[in-house]
Amino acid sequence: MNGLLAAVVLTGASVFTGEGPLVENATIVIDGNRISAVGPDVRIPEGARVIDAKGAVVTPGLVDAVSRLGVQDVSLESSAVEGTSGPEGGPVRASLRVADTYNPASFTIPVARGGGITSAVVAPRGGVISGQSIWVDLVEEQPIRERSLALHVSVNGMGSKPGARSRAFHVLREALEDARLYRANRGPYITRRLRELSISAADLVAIERALARELKVVVHVDRASDILSVLALVKEHRLDAVLVGVAEGWKVRQDIRRAGVPVLVDSLANLPSSFNRLQARDDNAALLHEAGVPLGLTTLGDAHRAHRLRWSAGNAVADGLPYAAALAAITRVPARAFGIGDAGEIKQGALANLVVWNGDPLELTTWPTHLFIRGEQVELRSRQDLLTERYR
Repeated sequence: MNGLLAAVVLTGASVFTGEGPLVENATIVIDGNRISAVGPDVRIPEGARVIDAKGAVVTPGLVDAVSRLGVQDVSLESSAVEGTSGPEGGPVRASLRVADTYNPASFTIPVARGGGITSAVVAPRGGVISGQSIWVDLVEEQPIRERSLALHVSVNGMGSKPGARSRAFHVLREALEDARLYRANRGPYITRRLRELSISAADLVAIERALARELKVVVHVDRASDILSVLALVKEHRLDAVLVGVAEGWKVRQDIRRAGVPVLVDSLANLPSSFNRLQARDDNAALLHEAGVPLGLTTLGDAHRAHRLRWSAGNAVADGLPYAAALAAITRVPARAFGIGDAGEIKQGALANLVVWNGDPLELTTWPTHLFIRGEQVELRSRQDLLTERYR
């Protein structure tokens, strides 16, 4: 016991721990902000608050691994969009930090919690090198766990003009080479005895951290040929990379597997909606998983539809992804991809982020009945629910 608050105990549940088979008739003990015990033969601590979860399914809290929650309330209202330098910003914005403008009181967050999401990677947007993301738990008090989580890159960050993709790779290569030169020549740079570099000192410092593998590099890329070019860059500069989007990843899945790079895809983005996704297909996630690629699922930054994350997993199952792999893809895998070791699983010592569902969590007709973040039960009603009740 933590000595301050009574433990919370869930009994009789069917539990997906995030790794391994379903555990039937299990008991979960939440002590403070951690899980202290889980299993079928767990002793209930004296004085604990007991929740009967018989017939319910319990999963780890879902993780939306590329999100715009808390920085984009109204997409078409410029003053409600943050985590970007806007269209007037340059192509390299490595020093931009989402942490500076993240709003934990955003009205998009309760809706996401209603879809079982307890944590998110909130990413910057715009340019070729967009800036630094954060890892947040979806609470209002001290929500940010990692203030400088990863550096985000987009090979489509130069828009759609002729040669934009070539220009994006040129900008990216130049920035990486300049940061490498800066790292080896800080003194001459400070005393202005080094040639002029293409980006600011603040951006150089951020990219240098990526070269030192202190920051992960998350590359948003869809086209198969672009994926191969990105993998070559990752190998050349020894980057700790994650690929996002990867709509045509099935075509080069063996190359991705050999590179050992995790991917984050949206199984709902399965149509040839642009020239970057001409060969998108329904079973992309299943084929990547079958090839041995570490697979996570994401909503690709749609703040208003983050609650659809579990539906993306359900679609992936319908198209051939094993059920356990689909659940892991929205819990354990994205947490591991970003180096968060105590999230995405229900096990002793893990952070107590978990969801109680009234049925199969990947079905449209089920919903959460209880949601815990850092061991505290969180309200599931959103502004939309309140408006519905008012005007029904």
